[in-house]
Amino acid sequence: MKNVARIAAITLASSLALVATGCDRTPEQPTPGERMDNAATDSRNAISGMGDTIERRADQAGQAIDDASITASIKGKYLVDDTLKGLDISVDTVQGVVTLTGPVQSDTAKELATQIAENVEGVVRVDNQLTVQ
Repeated sequence: MKNVARIAAITLASSLALVATGCDRTPEQPTPGERMDNAATDSRNAISGMGDTIERRADQAGQAIDDASITASIKGKYLVDDTLKGLDISVDTVQGVVTLTGPVQSDTAKELATQIAENVEGVVRVDNQLTVQ
């Protein structure tokens, strides 16, 4: 009987030692293969994000060129129109929205400036802030 109690005590002590050792364990570190897979995934994600950024910047540059083209076209049409040539009309275009500012001599000139701008390809809307003097 003494032996059974002794064996039980040794078993209990061993079990407690194993449990205590297991509590101090740190999570397993990834294997070299897993680390390489993780690095490859991170690289693919970073490259994908860069592609999105480059594409967005290209779209913005394209829009800026389109806006500049719209502005130049409107100003060119104002220069050849007898009613509007020589007037100091400022044309600003942002994402296809044209804003007209400056003085004109009549309501007719103000309306004509809007009509000309609206008929230029790529114009989304015209905000006419011209003032009649």
